[in-house]
Amino acid sequence: MLQPITTSSPSTIPRRFQLPLRSVLIIPFLLQIFAAVGLVGWFSFRNGRQAVNNVVDQLKQELTYRVEATVLFFLEVPHQVTRINLDAIRQGYFDVDSSLDINLPLRRYYLNQIQQFDTVSAIGYGNEKLEYLDVQKEIVGDGENLIVTRAGKSTGYARVVYETNEQGELGRVSFKSPNYDPRERPWYKSAVKAGEAVWSPIFVYVSQPKIGITASTPVFEADSEVVTGVTGVNITLEHISNFLEELKIGKSGQVFIVELDGSLVATSTGESPLLIKKENQESVTERITATESQNKLTRASVDYILGQFGALDQIKSPEKLDFKLDGERQFLQVSPLKDERGIEWLIVLAIPEKDFMEQIDANRRQTIALCFLALGVAITLGLFSSWWIAKPILRLQESAGAIANEGQLIHKVDIRGIAELENLGTSFNRMSERLQASFTALEQANTQLEQRVQERTAELEVAKEKAEVANQAKSSFIANMSHELRSPLNAILGFAQIMTRSQSLPLDHQENIGIIYRSGEHLLTLINNVLDLSKIEAGKTTLNENNFDLHRLLDDIHDMFQLKADSKGLQLLLEREENIPRYLCTDEVKLRQVLINLLNNAIKFTESGGVTLRVTLVETTENSQSKKISFAVEDTGAGIAPEEIDKLFEAFVQTETGKQSQEGTGLGLPISRKFVQLMGGDIQVTSQVGKGTTFSFEIQAEEVEAKALETQKPKRKVIALAPAQPRYRILIVDDKVLNRQLLVKLLNPLGFELKEASNGKEAIEIFEVWQPHLIWMDMRMPVMDGYEATQKIKATTQGQATAIIALTASVLEEEKAVVLSAGCDNFMRKPFREEDIFTAMHKYIGVEFIYEKVEEKTTKQTREILTRENLAALPAEWQRELENAIVNSDRKTINGIVEKISLENEELAGALKECLYNFEYEKILNILS
Repeated sequence: MLQPITTSSPSTIPRRFQLPLRSVLIIPFLLQIFAAVGLVGWFSFRNGRQAVNNVVDQLKQELTYRVEATVLFFLEVPHQVTRINLDAIRQGYFDVDSSLDINLPLRRYYLNQIQQFDTVSAIGYGNEKLEYLDVQKEIVGDGENLIVTRAGKSTGYARVVYETNEQGELGRVSFKSPNYDPRERPWYKSAVKAGEAVWSPIFVYVSQPKIGITASTPVFEADSEVVTGVTGVNITLEHISNFLEELKIGKSGQVFIVELDGSLVATSTGESPLLIKKENQESVTERITATESQNKLTRASVDYILGQFGALDQIKSPEKLDFKLDGERQFLQVSPLKDERGIEWLIVLAIPEKDFMEQIDANRRQTIALCFLALGVAITLGLFSSWWIAKPILRLQESAGAIANEGQLIHKVDIRGIAELENLGTSFNRMSERLQASFTALEQANTQLEQRVQERTAELEVAKEKAEVANQAKSSFIANMSHELRSPLNAILGFAQIMTRSQSLPLDHQENIGIIYRSGEHLLTLINNVLDLSKIEAGKTTLNENNFDLHRLLDDIHDMFQLKADSKGLQLLLEREENIPRYLCTDEVKLRQVLINLLNNAIKFTESGGVTLRVTLVETTENSQSKKISFAVEDTGAGIAPEEIDKLFEAFVQTETGKQSQEGTGLGLPISRKFVQLMGGDIQVTSQVGKGTTFSFEIQAEEVEAKALETQKPKRKVIALAPAQPRYRILIVDDKVLNRQLLVKLLNPLGFELKEASNGKEAIEIFEVWQPHLIWMDMRMPVMDGYEATQKIKATTQGQATAIIALTASVLEEEKAVVLSAGCDNFMRKPFREEDIFTAMHKYIGVEFIYEKVEEKTTKQTREILTRENLAALPAEWQRELENAIVNSDRKTINGIVEKISLENEELAGALKECLYNFEYEKILNILS
C-alpha cells in the first residue's frame, strides 16, 4: 500500500543549519571572482615576461641578420673593384710591367674609379720591380681632395705624394719618403702569401684618426703561378659605425663588432675605435679593445662573454646570453661574421631589459588596479544579484504552492526567509496532480515549433542563394590564390636559373638543378590551369593568335609522348593528311595544350594496343585563306561508360577509371573544351567500354606564308657588363626577403650598385637620398604599396627620369592597366626569367651587357639522329659498355662513353646527351636492343 508523502515543517529543522538564500548564492560567486582575479594577475605577469623575451629574441635575430648582410655587402665592394682592375690588367688595358708613375691612363682610370665608389678610400697597384702607384681620398675640412702616390725607378724608389686634379694631372709634392718597397707592406704580403684575393690586417691611417682595411689580389705572370704584382683597394671602417649608429635598438641598446683578439672594429655608440695619446710630445694613435671601451655596457658585455667562453675565438655559432649590470638584466646575442677572404669578426648585440619592461610594468600595475576595481564591482554586483535572484525564487516557491494547493496560475508572492525553500519540494509534489493543465501549453509550443520550422526553411532558401553567390566568387578566389602561389614559385625558378649560371657545379648537381627548374615549370603549368579555369568561368579568356609551324608542333608533341607510350608497350601513331597546311595563324599555346591533354589521357588509360592522332582538312575554298582542320585522338583503352560521358567536361570531376588511376585534377577536359570553343569548334566524344575512346574537335585557322613566322633568336647568357659605363644604381622594392635576394644574387655579381626596401615608404626615403637609375617595384606591400610609392616618386622631377618597372605575381590583364596608370614604365610578372630582366634594363636605362658566345648551327631533330643504324655503326664494345652503364645507372661511365662517341660522331653524342638529360634511358636501351 502506497504511503502518502509527508514533509517536515520549518520548525523541525534546527535554525543553525538554515542559511539565508542570498548567502548561499553570493559565497560561491565571490570565491569564483577571487580565483579569476588572481589568475588574471598571475597570467598577466607571466605573459608580459614571456612577451618581452619573444620580442627581444625576434629583435636580436632581425638586427643581427641586418647587420651581417649590410657589413658583408659593404665588404664585397672593394673586392669587386679589385676583380674589375685585375680583369683590366689581364686584358692588357694597362701596362703594369713598365714604370707606373708615367702611366697616365692607369692613373686616370683609378681617379675615375675612386670617385664612383663612396666607401673606397684608396686604389693602388705595386709590383715586384718596386713600382707603385695609388690614388687616395684625403679629407680636408668638410671636403676631400684626391692625391696620387707613386714610387719606382723614376722617383729613385722613394714614395712621393702629389696633389692632383680630376684629369689626373699632377700638382705639387706634398710628401716624400725614401726607400719605399711595396713588397714589404702588409697588404702586399697578405696577397702573395694567400695566392688569392684576401684581406689585409686592419690598420690605422697615418693622416687621419681612422681605421681601414685593404682588399688585395695577386697578379700572376701569364700561364704561371709567379706573382708579378698586387692590386689593392682600401676602405675606411667608419662607414660600418655610421650604419650601426643609424640602427634603432630599443632606447639604450647597442651593437658593436670586434675582432677575435677583442679589438674594436665598429660600434653604434659613436665611440671611436682609436685612442690618441701623447708620447714624447707627439700624438700616437692606437686601437683599443672592447674591454678598454669608455662605454660601460660594451665593457661589461665583452667581460661576460670572455667569462663564459674564455676567449672570443671559441664562439663558432650564434649564442644567446643574458647577464645583470647594476641589477638590471641585459640581453646579449653574439654571432660570428665571416667571409671566404679572411674576415673573422664577432657581432655583439646588447639590449637592456628595462627598455621593454617599463611599459610591461606599467601595464601590470594597471592590470592589478583594474583587477581590484573589478573585484569591488563584482562584489557589489554579486550582492545585488543575490538579492535579485533570491526574490524570484521565493516568488516561484509561493506561486508553486498556490498552483499546487489552489490551482491558481497567478499568485502574489511575499518575500520570505530561506526556510520557505523547504516547502518548495512539497509544493512541486502536489503540483504533479495538476500537470494535465500543461497540455494546452504543449499544443501552443507545437504550433510555435511549426512556425519556427517554416521560418527556418525560408532562412535555408536565403542561405542557398548566398551559396550560389559564393560559388560565383570561386573564380576570383582561385585567381587570388594563384597570386600567392606564384610568389614563392618566383623564388624557386629564379634561384634555379641563377644556379644554372654557375660554372663550378658538378654535372650531377646541374642535373638536379635542371630537375628542380623543370618541376617548377610543371607546377607553374598546374597553377596556370587553375587560373585558366577561373578566367573561363569569369568569361575573361581570349585568343592570343600567332603564326606557327603546325607540322613542327605535331612532330614535337609526337616526340614528347613517344617515350611514355614505349614504356607502356603502346603504339603511338601520327596520321597527317598531305594537304594539311603547314603554317597557320591561331592560338598555338591553347592548341598545344588541348592536344597534350587529350594524348596524355589516352596513354594514361590505355594498357594495350595503341593511340592515334589524326589530322585532316575538313573544307577549304580556292580563294580563302581560312581553313577548318579536324583533330582526333583515338585509343584502345578501357572506354567510358555512357552515364559518365556527360560529366567529363565538369570541373574537378573524374570518371571511375580516372579516380582509380589516382592522377589528375579533373581540369584538363573542361579547359580543353573551352579552348576549342574559343578557336571556333567543340569537342566530341565517342566511346565503347572495353574497346576505346575517340575525342575529336575542329578549329578555324588562317593559312600564312613561311616568311610570316617569327624566327627565334638563341638565348644568350649575360656574363658581364660592357666596359665604359656609369655605375648604375638599382633599387629593389619587395616585402618578401627571398624575392629581394633573388634579384640581388642575379645583379650583384655584374657590378651593379644595389639597395633594398621592404615597402613603398622605405623606397621613397631611399629614392630621395640615393636617386637610383632604375626601381624594381613590387605592387602588393604593407605600410605603403607600390601604386602609391610609384605615384609619389613620379610626381617629382627626378622621378620622371627614373625608370620604374612593376614586378607582380598577379596575372590579371586588367591589373596591368592599373599599374601603368600609376606611373610604372613597364609591367613584368612573377615568376620572371633572367633574360627578361636584362632586356628590360637595356631598354629602359641603356645598360650594355657582354653575352656568352652562342654558336648558331643547324641541327637535326633527335629522332632523326638517334637511330638504330647510327648506334649500330659504333664499335660493339662501346655499345655493350653503354648498355651496361645505363642498366647500372653508372653516370661516370656513361659520360666517358659519350665523350668517346663525340670524337667520332658529334651529332650522335649530342642526341645521346639530350636523351640522358631528360632521363630517357628506356628509349636508348630500346634502340640498342
